[in-house]
Parts: sequence; C-alpha cells; structure tokens
Amino acid sequence: MDTPPPVAFETELARVVNAQRKRVLGAGAVVRLVGTAVFLAVSTGLWLSGAPDWAHYPLMLTGYGLVVALLFALRFRPVTRQLSLVQSVVDVALVFGLQMVALPVSPFPAGVAGFSLGLFALVVALSGLELLPALVYGTAGLATLAQAVLMREAGVGYGAVAIAAVTLFMVAAVSHYGTGRLRQLAMDLSRAEVARQLEARRTSEVEEAHRTIERMLSEAHARNAQLEAVQGHQEQLMQFLVHDLRSPLSAVTLSLSWMEQELPIGTPLVESVRTGLAVTARLDRMISDLLDVPRLEQGRLAPRKQPFPAAPLLDEVRRSLDGAARLRKIRLELACTPGLQIVGDAGLLIRVVENLATNALRYAPSGGRVRLEAGEAEGFQWLAVRNDGIAIPPEARESLFDKYTQGSREKEGRRGYGLGLYFSRLAAEAHGGRLAVEDAEGWSTSFVLRLPR
Repeated sequence: MDTPPPVAFETELARVVNAQRKRVLGAGAVVRLVGTAVFLAVSTGLWLSGAPDWAHYPLMLTGYGLVVALLFALRFRPVTRQLSLVQSVVDVALVFGLQMVALPVSPFPAGVAGFSLGLFALVVALSGLELLPALVYGTAGLATLAQAVLMREAGVGYGAVAIAAVTLFMVAAVSHYGTGRLRQLAMDLSRAEVARQLEARRTSEVEEAHRTIERMLSEAHARNAQLEAVQGHQEQLMQFLVHDLRSPLSAVTLSLSWMEQELPIGTPLVESVRTGLAVTARLDRMISDLLDVPRLEQGRLAPRKQPFPAAPLLDEVRRSLDGAARLRKIRLELACTPGLQIVGDAGLLIRVVENLATNALRYAPSGGRVRLEAGEAEGFQWLAVRNDGIAIPPEARESLFDKYTQGSREKEGRRGYGLGLYFSRLAAEAHGGRLAVEDAEGWSTSFVLRLPR
C-alpha cells in the first residue's frame, strides 16, 4: 500500500504542533492567571491582617499577572516561540524573586530554598508543554542557576546544590521524553489516518472504475444490438433489392432465350443474342455476390465441392466479357491443361474468375491482353487471370482484397465498389485456398487462386 513521503508528514506535523503550542500557551496563561489571582488574594489578606512579612508579595504577583495577561493576549501572533521563552524566564524570575525576598525574613532559610526546588520543577514541567526540547533544557538550566543561588544564600552545601541540579535536569529529560513520545504517537496516528484515507479513496476509485466499465459495457452492448439490428435491416433491404433486380433481369433473359430459339442458327443476330445471354448471366452472378458476401463473412455459405471441367468455366467467363473486351480492343486469351477437372463449387469459382477478369479488363491498356488460365501442380490446382496493364506495388497487394477497398489505379474515371475482390478472397478461403497477386514472367499483374487438390 502506498504511503505519503516523510516530508509531507513532517510538514503536517509541524503545522499541527504549532497550532497545539498556541493552545497550550493560552491554557498555561489561564492557569497562571488563576494561580496568581489566588496567591494575590491570600497574600493581600495576610498582609492586611497584620503580617508584615507578606507585604512584598502583592506587588510582585500583580506585576507577574500583568505580564501573563499580556502574553495571553499575544498568543495568536506569529511570535509564539518567543512568547514561550519569555514565559519561562518570567516564571523562573517570579519564583526566584519571591524566594529571595522570603529568605531574610524566614526562620528556616534552608527550608525556603528546598521548597523552591519543587516550584522550579513545576516551571520546568510547564515549559515541556510547549513541545520545544531546547526550551525545556534552557528552562532547566536557568532554574538550576536560580536554585543554586537560593541554596547558597540559605547556607546549603554544594552537594545538595548538585542534587538539586540533577533533579531539575531529570525533570527536563522526563518532560522531553514524554513530549517526544507524544510527537511520535501523533506521527503514527497521522500515518494511520492518511493510509486509511488513501485506502478509502483507492476503494472509491476502484468502485467508480467498475461502474464506469459496467456503463461502457452496457453502452457497447446497446450499440452492438443496434448494429446487429441495422445489419439485419441491411440484409433484408439487400434481399428486397436483389429480388427487384432479378425480376426484370429474368424477363430479359427469357426474352433473349426465346429469340435464340426462334432465330435461324448461324446468323450474326444469334451470336449477339448469345452474347446478351452471357451478359445477363454475368449480371445474375454479380447480384448473387451482393447476397453471398455477408453469408461468407458469417460462415453460413459452405461451398458444394464437386469435380467439374475447367475449360467450360473459362470459356463462359470469356463469352460474358467478350463484348467489353472487343470495345476496348483487348484480346482475351484462354490457357487450360487439357481435360483438367477442378474440385470446388463451380458457381462460386466462376464468379471469382469473372470478378478477376472484370478487374483485369478495367486496368488493361487498350489493345492489350488478358489471359484466363487453369492448371495443376503437385499438391494444388490453380486458376489465374493475368493482364499487361500497370503493375500493382508490393505494398498495396494485400489491402486490395479488403472490404470496400478500391485500387489506386484509375482508368478513364472507372471505379468499382470494393466488393468484387473481397468476395473473391472470401470464396477462396471458404474452399481452403488462397487468392493473391503474384509475379509472373511476361505479365505485369497476375491474380492467382490456389486450391488444395
């Protein structure tokens, strides 16, 4: 558990001790004033009742009371330490003055000097309440000097003087030890209180963090639910749009099929009709891409893998794109291993090759070449689409297959929507294969789909 640094404790403790010193100074002044008033009343009464040896006490006690009252009035000023020193000096001076006056008139001067030791010990003990070690020992030294003078004036021997000095310094040491223990106790209590407050604050912060996390999780769940609802609505809307698109497309396809049957075989018009049928089939596959992308993302579309001949697949793609290729004077080439059987979902793979070929036509130069290939090697089969357009930089090849990503190469303002290559990648991965841009001799760009055998 973390604890505040010692400097902070010392600073706080000094502040508390200084405030306590002001309170002690005020309380000591009140005690002195009350004691002075009592002694003044007693001494004045004895003096007025006919005891002349008490005549000097009222004047001295009155002066002492005025000094104490002044110190009491100044206890909240910034000179607290100086007032403590003055208070001790005044206390020692009062005891010394009273006893010096009492010595000549007392029948037992040694008793008066001995009685002074108790008064000086009380003064030393009172100075210990100021929580200043130097003041305690300074008061003890001053009281020892005054006690020695009184004892010598009373004819007391040096041995008794030495014992009195030792007694006063022992009182000072005990007072210092007691205040030191109080200081240590205050520091320990301060540490315990600060530690308790830190732990309480830490607990409060942890609880607040838990509440914040729970609130954030709740908000995230709510947003996730909203996104799922939006996605559901989006898929439903997509299905409606696909349905609406397929209705007129089906009508066009039926019309073209009827025309193909009714027209004489071998006429140029029949070839145009067949090209139109290939284009409508391509449009139907493009619409299917829109539906199958979310199903592939969620793993709900499993390919129906079966062997099928590769050459007809490539030829169908060529026929669907032949019109666009002739318009741009691009030569569409086919290269396929004779009798090759590809194992996979023919419906998905023809759409993959068609997407790749459409992309190749978009970026191939006018008068260029696009080749559709199929082959096999040890451990895998492959479908490839190559063109002699502008090469794709290596750093951009991976991101091409991300969703909604469009190539940086633009040709005559034509741009896609970033779903064709993304669908192709998902279909390849659903087959357990991999679609990538690879380097091939004689071709600037080659998209290769590798399928496990």
